[in-house]
Amino acid sequence: MLCDRKMGYAFGYILFLFTGVFMNNRIDKPFKTIDQQISILQSRNLLFHNKETAAKNLERYGYYEIINGYKDNFMIDPSDDKKGFKDNVSFDHIYQLFNVDQQLRAGTIEALEYFEANLRQVVAYTVSKNISCDQNIYINRRNYSHGRRFRHPNEYQYPVDKLMHTLRKITERNDQPFKHYRNDHGNVPPWIVVKRLSLGNLIWWTKLLKNTEKAEVISKMCGLPIEIVQNNEELREIFGDFLSLLLDYRNTAAHGGRIYNHYSEKHKLPYRGSLYSRYFKVTQEEYSLGKGQSRLGVLLKGLNLFENKEAYITLLVNIELALKDYLKLYPQDKQYLLQTMEIDESILSDNN
Repeated sequence: MLCDRKMGYAFGYILFLFTGVFMNNRIDKPFKTIDQQISILQSRNLLFHNKETAAKNLERYGYYEIINGYKDNFMIDPSDDKKGFKDNVSFDHIYQLFNVDQQLRAGTIEALEYFEANLRQVVAYTVSKNISCDQNIYINRRNYSHGRRFRHPNEYQYPVDKLMHTLRKITERNDQPFKHYRNDHGNVPPWIVVKRLSLGNLIWWTKLLKNTEKAEVISKMCGLPIEIVQNNEELREIFGDFLSLLLDYRNTAAHGGRIYNHYSEKHKLPYRGSLYSRYFKVTQEEYSLGKGQSRLGVLLKGLNLFENKEAYITLLVNIELALKDYLKLYPQDKQYLLQTMEIDESILSDNN
C-alpha cells in the first residue's frame, strides 16, 4: 500500500509539472485578434499602407506564416522581436517576400515532378531489362543490395526488406491498373508498380540496385556512357547524395516549408573532390564556408547535370520570374536574396 501511495504521489507530481509547463506555454502565446496582431506589429515599427488588405492577408494565411516566416531580414535583431523592425519596413514588403516563396515552392514542385517522372521510367526499364518484369523475381531481396540496417520501431530491419514489402503491397492493391494486371495477366510489372511509389521509395529502389543496374540508371539519367559511370565512384556517390537532397526539397515544398532560404544540414551534399567542385562550381574553401551544400542554387545546379533539362529549365524560369517581379519593387534586396539562395546574378539578365 505504501509503495502504491508513493507511486501515486510521484505520478501526481509529474502530472502537476507537465500541466504547469503546458499552461505556461499557453500563456506565453495567447490568441490575438487580427487587430491586435496589427497593433503589435505597429508597436514594433512595422508600417501599414493598407490595414484592410493586410488584415485580410493575415486572416487568410496567418501571422506565423507571413511574419514569423519572413521577418528575419527586416528586423534589427532577428533573435529579439521587441527590438522591432528596421526603419521604413512595411507589411507589404514582408508579404511580397512571402509571395515570392510561394512561387518558388510551386516552381520547385513542378520542376521535381519532371525529374521524378523521368527517374520512374528509367528505374522501371532498368529493372525489367536486367532483373525481370516478373514480380516474383524483381520483388526478391536477393536481387538487390541490403542497405544499412536501421531500427524500426523495436527491431532492426534492412532497407531492402521495407522496400520489398512496399512493392509487394502495391501489387496487391484492388484499384486500377494493379487489379487488372494481377487478374488478367497474373503479374504486375515494374512499369506499373512504379506508378504508385512515393518519391522516397523510388529513390530507395534506385539506391538499393546492385552496381550494374545502378550504373545503368545513372548512365541513362545523365546521358553518359555506362563505362564512365562504372569507372567513377565519385560520380556514383554524387548521384546518390543529390537524390537525398532532391527528396528533402520535394518534401519541404510539399509541406509548405520555406524554399528561398532553405538549408538542410542532414541532407547537405558532402564535398567529394574535383568532380564535385566542377559540377557545383564551388571550391573546397568556399564549401568550408557553407557554400555549395544544400541551398536552392545547389539544387538548380544539380538538376542541370541530367540529360533531360525539363526539371532544370522549369526551376530556372520560376526562380527568374519570381525574383524579377520582386526586385522591381524592392531592388535593395537583390544581394540578400542571391546570396541566401546561392543563385548566380546572370539568371536575372534580360538575355536569358
